[in-house]
Amino acid sequence: MKFKFLFAIGVAVYLLTGLYTVPANEKGVVRRFGRVLTPLRSSGLHLDLPWPLARVDRVNFNEIRTLSLGEMEADPNFLIPTSAARPATFLTGDKNLLLLKINVQYRVSQEHVQDWLYGSVSPIQRLQLLVETTTTDLVSRCGVDFVHTQGLAELNNRLRQDVRRQADELRLGCDIEQVTVDRAEPPARAKAEFLDVSNARADMARSIHEARSYAEQKLAESQADARKITDDAEQTRHAKTSAAAGSADRFNLLAAQIQRDADSRNGTYGDSKQLVMNRLTIETLQEVLNRARMKIVLDAEHPVDLTFPPSRGDK
Repeated sequence: MKFKFLFAIGVAVYLLTGLYTVPANEKGVVRRFGRVLTPLRSSGLHLDLPWPLARVDRVNFNEIRTLSLGEMEADPNFLIPTSAARPATFLTGDKNLLLLKINVQYRVSQEHVQDWLYGSVSPIQRLQLLVETTTTDLVSRCGVDFVHTQGLAELNNRLRQDVRRQADELRLGCDIEQVTVDRAEPPARAKAEFLDVSNARADMARSIHEARSYAEQKLAESQADARKITDDAEQTRHAKTSAAAGSADRFNLLAAQIQRDADSRNGTYGDSKQLVMNRLTIETLQEVLNRARMKIVLDAEHPVDLTFPPSRGDK
């Protein structure tokens, strides 16, 4: 009797192993006799066949996971044991060594969760090897300057695309969100040389910037001088043109007046012109002499002809 009671309790406890819960932020992947059941179990309390007939894996498909590759090499000048460092060393296309620290952000794919959970013994190790081989292939086709400073953004973009494509082809069961090379440094023994190169490159960039600034300043000054010369020339041209136009208008008015005087007096145009010229000459002399205020002393013993201008018969 006691044996039957204990057996019944054991059977009940065994059947209760089929009772499981799924947290609110996860989903349950149930394998019954090794076959994955669909759809996935949502959060809450569920009952299935007891273990090992049914097994449950709980997966958070919204979690962004991070995989880090490569630790920076410790500086031997500091009191840190170098054996603790695990640098990820890569050879560039121009035969230089660089230490890279790579971060991979990914999510478990709900559509291909079987590949992630049951496709391999260690999917994280497969992902790590994939990132390392892809990075090695890309870095081996680039120069050290491209990887170290100049083309790091482009390298990250190409690395993300290649890792995402190959992860889909290999059916890793994860969605790659981002792959970034956070740090790229030379080995500790070569840091001084890399620092000298970086300083020289910075000096070159500064010199180029200063030269461009000086050129832009001189260009602006020359453009301002050219505009000033152009404006002055335009003003001079306008003044000369206006003065010439005014002189031409006055001459035309004077010629017309001479013609009218000749017509009104029934004389010739030459006689009227001579009278006008005499009048203008006298007015000019009066204006000039009034400004000069000079006295002319004449010799009384010699006759002086004060007729001005002389008549056409005089020479």
